[in-house]
Amino acid sequence: MIDSGWHIYSAYQEDGGPVKTSFSFAKSSEFTINGKPREPKPKKSFEKTFGIYVLTFKKEVIFQQKVKLKAKEAVVKGSLEYMACNDHQCLPPETVDFSIPVK
Repeated sequence: MIDSGWHIYSAYQEDGGPVKTSFSFAKSSEFTINGKPREPKPKKSFEKTFGIYVLTFKKEVIFQQKVKLKAKEAVVKGSLEYMACNDHQCLPPETVDFSIPVK
């Protein structure tokens, strides 16, 4: 959930602008990462602050990552980095750890 009035940036935001959303996965013998993260279609708009087109998500977004299990079950661990902005300011990038059981 993204707070009202705020947005975050696509994982595929071009360089030279805001911090794009990125994922880092812990190495594991239980699974391998298959491809790149998937996301819904972002809103594309020109942002004067950065002088480029940006790809954003408001309200909520679900990122998906395919994994190939090497065991019956695994726990996919890693971190997510993102930057939230509104019409007046951007907050410093934040990193959040995650741990997701997969069967």
